[in-house]
Amino acid sequence: MMTLTTRRFGTLQVADADIYSFPLGLPGLAGATRFVLLPDPGGAPFQWLQSADRPELALVACDPMLFAPDYRVEVKPEDLAPIGLADVAKGFVLAILTVPSDPKLTTANLLGPLVFNPDTMQARQLVLPKPVAFARVPVFGAPTPC
Repeated sequence: MMTLTTRRFGTLQVADADIYSFPLGLPGLAGATRFVLLPDPGGAPFQWLQSADRPELALVACDPMLFAPDYRVEVKPEDLAPIGLADVAKGFVLAILTVPSDPKLTTANLLGPLVFNPDTMQARQLVLPKPVAFARVPVFGAPTPC
């Protein structure tokens, strides 16, 4: 067990087996390679990606299929090799959300999906070659075709 003292969730007891490793890190987040997924305390379909390395760092994420049902993560096998995943469908995908002061204007970054391999407890953020418009897709409102 690991004790995490976080800014957002207070002190948490987390089993080592519940910590995902991002062997390539996350772009722009130096020193953060281990994260735990936590359910949203409000019961929403959101999850929190809480850093085990930087207690002040927690990112909100959710399944992009909830608001963009046509979204597909198309990657080459070598993009998934660092996390031991042969096919993205054998893992799961989350999109990082940006929540402004008005939560109704929350957007998701569909250009940088997080791909998780629950078998190896490793994950990776991908950078997809799509139009820039996919970097800020509204979460609330009409689904956006991807």
